[in-house]
Amino acid sequence: MDTCYAYGQNPSLLRERYLEAHDLVKKAWTEKETFAFNGRFNQQRYVNIWPRPIQDDPHPPIWIPGGGSVETWQWCAEMDYVYCYLSYYGYKAGLATMQGFWNEMEKLGKDRNPYRAGFLQFVGVAESRQQALDLYTEPAEYFYGRCLHIDPRFATPPGYVTEATQRSGIQGMMQKAANVANPATKAALKATNMKDIVDGGYVLIGSPDEVVEQIRHVGTSLNVGHLMLLLQYGNMSKDTTKYNTRLFAEKVMPKVKDLFGDWEDKWWPKPMAKGQRAAVPAFRPQTVAAE
Repeated sequence: MDTCYAYGQNPSLLRERYLEAHDLVKKAWTEKETFAFNGRFNQQRYVNIWPRPIQDDPHPPIWIPGGGSVETWQWCAEMDYVYCYLSYYGYKAGLATMQGFWNEMEKLGKDRNPYRAGFLQFVGVAESRQQALDLYTEPAEYFYGRCLHIDPRFATPPGYVTEATQRSGIQGMMQKAANVANPATKAALKATNMKDIVDGGYVLIGSPDEVVEQIRHVGTSLNVGHLMLLLQYGNMSKDTTKYNTRLFAEKVMPKVKDLFGDWEDKWWPKPMAKGQRAAVPAFRPQTVAAE
């Protein structure tokens, strides 16, 4: 929307721009000496980033956000990157997209390692399901009722979606949001009250054990090892966000870590050896002598 309509860029060239920018960033990460970059869209006389990445030599693992383009799936497979489907509409709406992704991986001869994929999912956890509903209904209804107003004319400018993706019938997140805002399609997709939001799988809600069960179901049904969980949304307060995050970390996460234990996660950043880490000086309170 901003690139095409506010800055007047040709939608059909955005993927070429993206790929060239990727090459520039990756070279900047890995090239030890200052270099010039002369691309079609980017011309830089001197490139020399500082500080440069020091973990995961030659560069950190790369995760690619996507909305469902077939070409992005193919590129991630070719480059051995993680494909991350960013969806505000939950695992039920994302099932077709992820099935399409894994079918494409099979065609390309890739294994079904769940860590090849990531998926965005809203979560609200509390001590009981009723408490979770009390805490997260207002933020969820605020988000889905007020924060996704996208004019359909801005969602898919001509040339932005490729023929292959159109033929596959896949809709990206922005297009789905625009459909919700469009009076012609709004009735079929509307989910702005908490019951519909939960029933539609937009937000996983409940006690820790209930959320554990739901997350394990989402992970296995989508075959996704990197669940990117959104624990703050809408008008959620700072205190509620901290509560949601802490409860998830303490009572949910330990019970789902083993979900894909038989697979190697080759795409997770590796921590530095302790000997390479910067030392944290001990805090010593200063005393000031009275004159």
